[in-house]
Amino acid sequence: MKKIYSLFIFLLFLQFKAQSVIFSQPHIGDYGPAFASYTTNNGDLIGAASSFMLTQTSTITKINIFGFQSQSNLPSLSNGFILYIYNDNSDVPAGQPILQTGSPVATINVTNSSQGYTIVNTSGTNYVYSIDVPALAGTVNLQANKKYWLFFVAKLNLSYIDIYSPEKFNWWGGSDGTPGFMRISNLTGAAGYPTWTIYSYNGCAFTIEGSTLGTDEIVFDSTSIKVYPNPTSDYINIDTKDKIRQVFLSDMSGKKISVTLNSNTIDLRALPTGSYFLTLETEKGTVVKKIIKK
Repeated sequence: MKKIYSLFIFLLFLQFKAQSVIFSQPHIGDYGPAFASYTTNNGDLIGAASSFMLTQTSTITKINIFGFQSQSNLPSLSNGFILYIYNDNSDVPAGQPILQTGSPVATINVTNSSQGYTIVNTSGTNYVYSIDVPALAGTVNLQANKKYWLFFVAKLNLSYIDIYSPEKFNWWGGSDGTPGFMRISNLTGAAGYPTWTIYSYNGCAFTIEGSTLGTDEIVFDSTSIKVYPNPTSDYINIDTKDKIRQVFLSDMSGKKISVTLNSNTIDLRALPTGSYFLTLETEKGTVVKKIIKK
């Protein structure tokens, strides 16, 4: 009985940890800067990207986007959303969502019928897009003390963009935080930003939830899986009694790397020296371990 109770406490701890806020750039109140950030049925798009940095290497579980819509009918207009996480390239996102350049660390482009996110009316005209990252993008690992950019636009069932429309989605500006904020659009005139254009604001309002990863930390492990040797200079071996359904590797930016499992051994000789995350999906759960390649 004591063992069962201890296991329950351990699993409860893991669940709590997975939902902890690892980055917060809030908006306080119903006033302050806000930025039109949406796309329409004809392909018009105006959006924003906000920079952020984590204090610990983490696996992302949820992203919450805070905004408002004056018409108060956002859920009925919603056709989904587009979200990218980019690396930084000299204080500019290392990619462009309109021209589809660069290689985002994470990409989510969903329709209204997709599961994995909700739009919550928190008060008055305020809304939160609550996004389940693993459900929509798989495993996303972000490195500590590294600058990233979060790009978000709501997909709305509107004919074209009108920046004065009460039906547009507005992403709240952050009340404090990193003053890294960029605008981009495929519009013309005063609202035209064909390339990333910097604005002097404290970014946008959002939070990121996730779990931090240590040198050999298990995100979820219902099995007794051992991975050795670690660190390694060539091969790693996986010792488990459970059937492995899928295995993949990702670097510290979250980019997936294809590997082959051969008799529970993975050849890492071709990889550069550095740290990687090994994700193992078994019949009993998913295990993520940090691997060091010497």
